[in-house]
Amino acid sequence: MIPRVLVVFGLTLAMVGFVAASAEATWSVVAVDEETGEVGVAVASCVGFEVTVVPVLVPGVGAGASQANISRPSGQRMVDALASGASAQETIDAVVDADDGMEERQFGAVVLGDAGAGWTGGDTIDVAVDIRSDGGTVAAQGNILVSQDVVDAAIAAFDAADGQLADRLIAGLVAGADAGGDARCGDQTATAAALVVARPGDQDYAYTDTTPLGPDPGVDPVPSVFVSVLVEKGGVRAPDELADVWAAADQSAQSVVIRQVDPGADAAARGSSTIVLVLLGLVFLGALVVAGVLIYTRNRVKSA
Repeated sequence: MIPRVLVVFGLTLAMVGFVAASAEATWSVVAVDEETGEVGVAVASCVGFEVTVVPVLVPGVGAGASQANISRPSGQRMVDALASGASAQETIDAVVDADDGMEERQFGAVVLGDAGAGWTGGDTIDVAVDIRSDGGTVAAQGNILVSQDVVDAAIAAFDAADGQLADRLIAGLVAGADAGGDARCGDQTATAAALVVARPGDQDYAYTDTTPLGPDPGVDPVPSVFVSVLVEKGGVRAPDELADVWAAADQSAQSVVIRQVDPGADAAARGSSTIVLVLLGLVFLGALVVAGVLIYTRNRVKSA
């Protein structure tokens, strides 16, 4: 009886792990603005969740991205490293060294007044790569890409774009979509996209421990710029929708907080969230059953 229970329990854990891993974000652009002190991330993926769990920001210091099989503690580890004055490479080293699943992870970081750095684990799914610009103010990383052209195009577009940091981040993200984006999404390239930019004085931002749901800007504190879109699979390209939403926003406002979820995508996201909760409940139930069986067996052995 015990082996059967353990097998069921193990399969349940594997299913939960699969759902959590599906929150991976496929390509991201992390950058800083040396003149304004802004730090930000733009990210897109072909998943049924919002991708606002990927960015990590420490206002006036630097920004990072945690993606692929997202490490839940990585956000706070990255915040701690950046806040302590670590360089981008030291930040990546600190996060990777503390992670026993580092080969499944992908990270990128950029620090004001410093160069960028990145990490792509050997078990991430190809095409998986991370690169930085020559100037060091922008890093791009991605996994399950059509080709490396996605991150190359993102870096080139960011460097060539004018405007504020948010404009350049979106330019990089859309260029990545033009180069093919997420290999799982065909011509649509991505179903989820987000832009998160912090200005000096904003609060730190890290929600990797909420995978795959992300923050609720109506309840949770978010930076001055928080724009997230989720579209139905087979519809418009999420990076294009993000660009349109940002272009229509009042960019002169003190803060721009927009969450746009298409009705069809919203229904799918709620269904996925329900699956996660059910599986977590099964894990808890399985743990209780295993514990009960072990206690019962141990008592039987003692009484014998």
